[in-house]
Amino acid sequence: MDPEVLQSVLGLADAPIISKGVINGFSMKMWGIYPTIIPSKEGKISGIVWKVDSELHFLRLQAYETDAYTWCNCDVELEDGKMLRGCRTFCWAGDTNSKDLDDGDGTFDLARYQKYFKPSVVRK
Repeated sequence: MDPEVLQSVLGLADAPIISKGVINGFSMKMWGIYPTIIPSKEGKISGIVWKVDSELHFLRLQAYETDAYTWCNCDVELEDGKMLRGCRTFCWAGDTNSKDLDDGDGTFDLARYQKYFKPSVVRK
């Protein structure tokens, strides 16, 4: 959800342009400090979307996410109502009922992540 993290992980010259969007059919749980999404018929998640233009970038994101995540197909509804079909998102690869996951309140504290954990990813 942070363009600087994407820029660092992918080795991009500039921060990517992101858009806000919503995916249906997923809900969020936390794995320690990391948000995870899992398939859920009733679920809905708000977040950001970025168009990956190369398979190399997708593979770099996949490596960054580790084997704890896999990718799932989804459709994204952008803020302006436009629907992006056939997208991919990273979701929890393990047991969705794992005791390693916490239901919490179903939100990710981006500000907390940026303050305490982002510096370990983005080195300037």
